[in-house]
Amino acid sequence: MSPRAWIRVVFIVFVCLLAQSTVLDAIRIAGIHPDIVWLIPISAALIDGPETGAIVGFWAGLAFDLVIPTPFGLTALVGCLLGYSTGSATAAMDRRVGWLRPTAALIGSVGADMLFAVLGAILGQQEMVQINFAALFGVIAVSAVILVMPVNRMMRWALTTETHRSTLIPAHAADRVW
Repeated sequence: MSPRAWIRVVFIVFVCLLAQSTVLDAIRIAGIHPDIVWLIPISAALIDGPETGAIVGFWAGLAFDLVIPTPFGLTALVGCLLGYSTGSATAAMDRRVGWLRPTAALIGSVGADMLFAVLGAILGQQEMVQINFAALFGVIAVSAVILVMPVNRMMRWALTTETHRSTLIPAHAADRVW
């Protein structure tokens, strides 16, 4: 990734962290709040492959680990695994199909929350598995399908380089001096 892409990804992680800690944490349905953290590596993996998904997932998870009261590094580990597995699972697919982003967001977010809870319990946070998993998966699934499009659009802006952007001006017309 270029330095410009890194700066943009850091900005997106900051915006998502701000949205999570101010707006999404205040929305409670059956005691569960939506999570936006898993959508960052999912979107990065869908746009630029498993390696980028893993790297972005690790650093985004590490940023979120700074503000949540769970074992430090747990979100980074799950984000890294989620980004790589999403990119690997969708590598052979046409990523332009409309159903792929919501489906990957739904499956990835629910799977990441399951892994997060199990690993948290293994690391001594027994309260992480003493919740209503049906409500958790329902809230996470619906919020992931709704929030994946804006997160994906931001991540596409961050990871698309200038040479790969499509333009409305043909190449020969752009060279002309008006």
